[in-house]
Amino acid sequence: MKRLGRVAQWVATLKAGQVWLRSSLGARLWLHACDQVGPNTRTFWRPNIDNRGRMVIGARVRLNSNWAPLELASGPGGVLEIGDNVFINYGSMISAQLHVRIGSNVMIGNYCIVADTETPGLGDLPHPSPVEPRAIDIGDGAWLAARVTVLPGARIGAGAVIAAGSVVAGDIPAGAVAGGIPARILRAG
Repeated sequence: MKRLGRVAQWVATLKAGQVWLRSSLGARLWLHACDQVGPNTRTFWRPNIDNRGRMVIGARVRLNSNWAPLELASGPGGVLEIGDNVFINYGSMISAQLHVRIGSNVMIGNYCIVADTETPGLGDLPHPSPVEPRAIDIGDGAWLAARVTVLPGARIGAGAVIAAGSVVAGDIPAGAVAGGIPARILRAG
């Protein structure tokens, strides 16, 4: 029995090593269009990257595109900054036509939209949106659950939690729990 346990442990370690190697090499391959990518950043499957401005990704970032590819886009003159130790789940879209900053230790759930314009990813159309882009700031340690939409000009404080399916417009203070359409404070920090 002990021998069987050691073999299973060895097989699990071998599989984990394969996943680590594939995700680390994938990051180098799929994120080559980014201006800066920190060490130990990993991609799980292939994300869609459209960098026409500036894209900076921190260290130990994990980008999961396992079931649906996530999208990172920056328009001409746009800046997308992703801090260290950030996790972005599958199907999410982050678009910066002006400036989107995601702090360190942030977790973004599946199918979230974070865009500083009303028409994300479409800044190069012949007739751009009449609404000017407004910068978005997501503080360190914030958590966005599944299907959260962050509208232009929103600010989410450090350590804030946004409930699933919420639409964030405006400011959410640090440490608060918010939810709804539009997101309202459910519990102060």
